[in-house]
Amino acid sequence: MLVSHARDAAMTSTDQKVPGLLEVLALVPDPRKRRGRRFLLTFVLAVAAACALAGARNFREAGDHAADLPQDILARLGGQPHPLLRKIIAPSETRIRTLIHAIGADLLDDLVGGWLRDLAGAERLDGLLTAIAIDGKWLRGVADGQVKLFAAMLQEDKVIIAQHRIPDETTETTQVRQLLDSVDLRNAVVTADAAHAQRDTAEYIAGKGEDGGRNSDYFLFVKGSHPKLQKALFGAIQAGCPRDPDYTELDRSHGRTVRRSVWVASAAGIDFPHVSRIARIRRDRYGTDGQLISKEIVHAVTSLDENQACAAGLAKIARGQWGIESVHWVRDTAYAEDSNTGYAGNGPQVMATLRNLAISLLYLNGVKEITRTLQAIARDRNRILDYLPL
Repeated sequence: MLVSHARDAAMTSTDQKVPGLLEVLALVPDPRKRRGRRFLLTFVLAVAAACALAGARNFREAGDHAADLPQDILARLGGQPHPLLRKIIAPSETRIRTLIHAIGADLLDDLVGGWLRDLAGAERLDGLLTAIAIDGKWLRGVADGQVKLFAAMLQEDKVIIAQHRIPDETTETTQVRQLLDSVDLRNAVVTADAAHAQRDTAEYIAGKGEDGGRNSDYFLFVKGSHPKLQKALFGAIQAGCPRDPDYTELDRSHGRTVRRSVWVASAAGIDFPHVSRIARIRRDRYGTDGQLISKEIVHAVTSLDENQACAAGLAKIARGQWGIESVHWVRDTAYAEDSNTGYAGNGPQVMATLRNLAISLLYLNGVKEITRTLQAIARDRNRILDYLPL
């Protein structure tokens, strides 16, 4: 094995060769007894990943796509010819579903997330600040909707590098440590929405290693859910910033015009762990006629100092947080994830992992139109190998 991606030793350095997907999937323990195994687990998981790249939305579609895979692709995915039929038999929908329900979903998340982090970092220059967005997502089509997954994404690449299932009796705000323990946070800033503007979260991310922290940085939004902190930030910004913003940008993408203005001030007097600066972000949305449609003002706290990120850098970091919601949106639209009812065992989490894998690989290959590309791969399954590094 060239690179280890185990939870207890998260590996994201780029000084070693990144293994292929088959080598990573081979690290997933097989829950079956040795006797009677018709397919290798690695082969079944690789086929399931290939089917996700072809847009399979559920187990039935995965079985249909698998049955249509050409022999050369099945061979590349690790399949072995049947001794009597002398051809490679693809796993059926039942076989895929049974094994996905049974395997260790948490370990698979660690392995796939670490591998994707290595792929994304293979050409990245050392020392650059890496922004990592975290956010949770309900799987609303599963049973009574009690499955919620918490994910971490590289903002620049839109690559999901970690995923964690939130226990039913708690919320994502208590699970930051469990999500990020396997993630390399060197030269990183973790961004999160206002629900995560928690003292414990800030201590864990920016605290010293000897105190259980990660010696990293955070950028956390603050809204009305933390009224005392929000009031303190408002007062400090009003007192410490000029009327003109420190940075302004105009975004005319997606058929809309948005002006974003950022004010940045010192965090002196703000009672929050490891905070260095505070920010106000105003978003003005305009219609095609130039008329103001809406105005939104949010505040944020960050441990980043001015040498790590200027006002423009903070604006980019703040904007990148919403990229993880775009990945969740792709899962809802292209994969109809909220309609998925594969709720037995670890099925929902593993299927989400495979969707994250497919979407991340497409983004890493420069694809912008995810849904259209998934449809193109479904029409020509030979294109699977263009995006799946085996």
